[in-house]
Amino acid sequence: MSVGSLDIQWYGVIIVSALVLGFLIIKRLIKGSEIKTPHIIDLAIIFFFCGLIGGRIGHVIGELDYYANNLGDLIKIWNGGLAIQGVMAGCFIALYLYCRRKKINIWKVLDYFVIILPLMQAIGRWGNYFNQELFGRPTDLPWGIPIDISKRPLEYVNERYFHPVFLYESALMLLLFFIMLWLFKTKKTTTGMLTVVYFMSFGVIRFSLDFIKIDLLQIGPLLLSQWISIAIILIAVFGFYKLIKKNKTAT
Repeated sequence: MSVGSLDIQWYGVIIVSALVLGFLIIKRLIKGSEIKTPHIIDLAIIFFFCGLIGGRIGHVIGELDYYANNLGDLIKIWNGGLAIQGVMAGCFIALYLYCRRKKINIWKVLDYFVIILPLMQAIGRWGNYFNQELFGRPTDLPWGIPIDISKRPLEYVNERYFHPVFLYESALMLLLFFIMLWLFKTKKTTTGMLTVVYFMSFGVIRFSLDFIKIDLLQIGPLLLSQWISIAIILIAVFGFYKLIKKNKTAT
């Protein structure tokens, strides 16, 4: 998209839109809590840069063969995008350091951010549509999307329609957003529980969708991203166990 002589990337527009909407929602959610707006503003700025760096590193690791021979494309975020697991890792490290410095309970902060994360991811995934990436295997289903021949893997060069994995993930993350919002409003969850629910759900969604993805790094019987999803699920299950144990001890 061009505005005069300025070339605007849709991916960037969508990411910024998701960040702005997420900020407006979380600003309302924290009213009356110990988490103040200045903290959210600081974290939003920090997350933008740390998420960008972490996401790009994660994406490059997932496609090492390509970038080893195309070093000039390493910083071209608009050409290949970001890995959500890398974005999350970068943001979590930044959040941990920030909360430690400001002496804030990291789990309370996370419980707010994981409410808006699914919505931001649901919006952000549409950047993949404009970039013609994150599509799955060929399909003849009515909702299959056409992919430009230059974007298709060589083994699928004669195929035209592919699974819109970005759409599947966007829809599932939107559903998760409403579930997280409902859990928050019921006020029946203890500190840290929303965080556990989010990461467990995220891991299951990503693990499942990866079965129809193509052209990704595989390690053994599973994709690298699926092994990461399994690790996320196991950590979430362990966190759930610790929270339950802690609550029983408290009572």
